Amino acid sequence: MGSIYGGAAHDNGHGVLFIDSNQDLVDRINADGLRIDRQNGHTEVYRVPATAAPASVEAVMDLVLIQVKGWATAAAAANVKPVVGPETIILTLQNGLGNEEVLRASFPKNPILIGMSVHTVITLNLGHYHHTGVRDTALGPTDSATLAHAEKVASVFDRDGFATHVYPEREIRTQQWAKFVLNCGSLSTMALTRLPTAVASEQTLVFEHMDNLTRETCLIAKAAGIELDPEERVAFHHELFRTAGGRASMLGDVLAKQRTEIDTINGAAVMYAEKYGVPAPLNRAMIALVKGLEKAIEIGEA
Repeated sequence: MGSIYGGAAHDNGHGVLFIDSNQDLVDRINADGLRIDRQNGHTEVYRVPATAAPASVEAVMDLVLIQVKGWATAAAAANVKPVVGPETIILTLQNGLGNEEVLRASFPKNPILIGMSVHTVITLNLGHYHHTGVRDTALGPTDSATLAHAEKVASVFDRDGFATHVYPEREIRTQQWAKFVLNCGSLSTMALTRLPTAVASEQTLVFEHMDNLTRETCLIAKAAGIELDPEERVAFHHELFRTAGGRASMLGDVLAKQRTEIDTINGAAVMYAEKYGVPAPLNRAMIALVKGLEKAIEIGEA
């Protein structure tokens, strides 16, 4: 996901630096450029610098976009600290809930923006990505950030084919929860079934399960003070799966035999359900099953 946002910023004339802990990936980007296959069949190659050692950059950034898995947020924040100055804006477009709190603990005095992205991207090879689904991005301020910060950041990415919209704090939190509900319904289900989105959209029983997960998570959102229409979320889910293409990010983790984001997705839903006394049996079941799958991967049985 970071690749397409870096590409959009570069297309708008901004200087971009990719930071990643994977030295092999950094070396590939520096040697061959970052490659993005677009939906129209074109491949774009971005000649932008990348580093695994941001302390060596000896500069601070105007904006840092954190786009890692939820379990890696704290490590990513520690890694990018050398390029964060007192005025640096921190933006998270990550899946799930809880990342904002981790970033605020790491950067208590910096403006922090949150947002929602439903673009879809799959990794084809080191430094080579397929931008499979194009949709609008929403971002906005948190308590310590202003709407002006959000408008400035939106202009970094916004262009034809990459629309980026700004919302005030209350509305962006609703947008964030709207995507969270989507994630809780789909990501773990796709990870367990291993279905690509185009095939999943044709499976009635699978979608019935995702719909019920979506409705359950909307009740949790309501208890947390976020009003979402469950049936609108279900309808959006169906429409997204018909048009997104590719595969869900958690399925990508499973296929790569990597740790998933289950703790900041369905795990976060259960945390809020317990906080507000709302039943969450379906979310609990998905945590148990994905955790079991992660163990099977760990011991070489999946």
